[in-house]
Amino acid sequence: MLIIVESPTKAKKIQSILKVKVMSTVGHFKDLPAASIGVDLKTYEPTFVYHEKKANLPKELRVAAHGETVMLAGDPDREGYAISCHIYEEVKSVARECLRMEIYEVTEKGLKEAIAKAVPFESTNRGLYNAFLGRRIGDRLVGYILSPLASKSLRRGYSVGRVQSPAVRLVVDREREIRNFTSTPYWMLDIQLDKDGTIFLARHVKGKFAQQADAHLIIDAIRIESHARAEKVEKKEVKQSPKPPFTTVDLQAAAAARLKFTPEQTMKLAQALFDHGIITYHRTDSVRMDDAFVAEIREFLGKSLGSSYLPVKPNQHKSKNSQAEAHEGIRPTHMHSLAAIAAIVNKEGLTPDHARLYEMIFKRAVASQMAAARYDSTVMLFDVAGERFKSAGRVLTFDGFLKVYAEVDEEKDRKGEDDNKLQLLPPVEVGELVPKVQEILEEKKTKPPGRFTLGSLVKELERLEIGRPSTYAAITRNITDRGYVKEEKGRVVPLLPGETLIDYLRDNHAWVIDYELTRKMENFLDLVVENKDSWQRFCRGVHHKMGFSIPPARAEGGGPSEGQLKYAGDLALKNGLVIPEETLKNGKALSMWIEGIVGTKGGGKPRPEIES
Repeated sequence: MLIIVESPTKAKKIQSILKVKVMSTVGHFKDLPAASIGVDLKTYEPTFVYHEKKANLPKELRVAAHGETVMLAGDPDREGYAISCHIYEEVKSVARECLRMEIYEVTEKGLKEAIAKAVPFESTNRGLYNAFLGRRIGDRLVGYILSPLASKSLRRGYSVGRVQSPAVRLVVDREREIRNFTSTPYWMLDIQLDKDGTIFLARHVKGKFAQQADAHLIIDAIRIESHARAEKVEKKEVKQSPKPPFTTVDLQAAAAARLKFTPEQTMKLAQALFDHGIITYHRTDSVRMDDAFVAEIREFLGKSLGSSYLPVKPNQHKSKNSQAEAHEGIRPTHMHSLAAIAAIVNKEGLTPDHARLYEMIFKRAVASQMAAARYDSTVMLFDVAGERFKSAGRVLTFDGFLKVYAEVDEEKDRKGEDDNKLQLLPPVEVGELVPKVQEILEEKKTKPPGRFTLGSLVKELERLEIGRPSTYAAITRNITDRGYVKEEKGRVVPLLPGETLIDYLRDNHAWVIDYELTRKMENFLDLVVENKDSWQRFCRGVHHKMGFSIPPARAEGGGPSEGQLKYAGDLALKNGLVIPEETLKNGKALSMWIEGIVGTKGGGKPRPEIES
């Protein structure tokens, strides 16, 4: 048996568990060419070429696969399936048989289950590969046709992306909303009460006063009153239920808020945890957990914390996408004590950052099966000279899942900051007169919407259905690396090139930054996965949006490649330079310009990158 995976680390781990031959491709080994569009603009058929550094890999795969049962075990997503398709094309003529093996956890149990469920590759869903083709070719069309047009018009190297550009627009539009925001004052009126030494506040039921004079009229009316009469006292128990295990997007958002990791950092760390067999597959939009693992959690909690922390029945969490239920949320592969986390990570030779991310994943998964936290919530309504004031408070009576995992609000409660603060309230009976200490009138100002964090930007992309969980880390990395946005004090702000690009696209190619159209494109690709539509029709639709344009003609003597243009553009943006228009037309001249910049900036050898 030969198992072929993407990651060398995963290959070593599988080999150590199963004692069979395992090879890795280190991701894709074929892609569209860098020096040309590589797409037939009539049929949209791609021409894939081998990566230069992996030119010998196909031969090595064929030699190793000769006469073997080959398990094509690329990651269980569209990209992983596409890599497996490319391997299949190389080895099908020499292998005894080729099976598709989907690995969701790199453990003995997980690997044996994956082998048992492996199916002939010919019988797998080709729609996954077709959706990969649609995304890859559609993105190539946008990048290869629109990027040079933008660069020529704006006289700098710019990169236009089908999902990258809408993400930049989100940041740019939010910043302009903040700039254009006009702050207006308002006033909040509280009374301070004292019940047997317990000081607490009650807020006027009107909430915000637009006019200070209106609040002063009320103060004048109640100032002479020494007590507030309790009109209503409502007490009830409130429960807070735990959240489900992490999905990819929730993991990226929580890691950004709690650990200050970028989405790209989070995915790299999670990939290593998966490859080492510590967590289940980390690209998922499911929140389901294996029943056997849920039972392990319940047994662990019962022994370590007691039955009071266990719900009578296991908690059931529903995924947003019903199709996701076939998979699992992100969880640990083994149940153990919290104290064992460091030892598990150290055994695999991983870093403290891996341990921090794993601890968060572990605690969230365990907490998802714990009892709800309980509060005694109290709302009191007071009357003072005919004016009503409300006081709200709650007391935690049982910590439940909070004992293991407390939630963090990454947006810091921006919208709810003027609500009645939750406070410790004394016992008060209806009709009781409570001494009034003073009136407090506080001036406040309306605030603009908050800037995105990288985590909340990812959540907004998910909400708008732009891109997919496996693409968010690349999107945030690309728009940062290309100088369109930057992180400043934990918030994402646009840079001038980003604003310039969005203005150009809004005026000339508005469709490419249209959120609704981008969402429809993603849904179209989902139909391709289900074999309900074709990738060719998707690409034709994208090409139609550009008027079936062809890439700009190259200058005689060899115009620059797309890779050159993008790499040069990145250098220009990062260094605040303008590339001469004539240089942009000539590949050799652009190469010399790049070498000159790299040489002076110490940037190393140029590595042109293609829009994904």
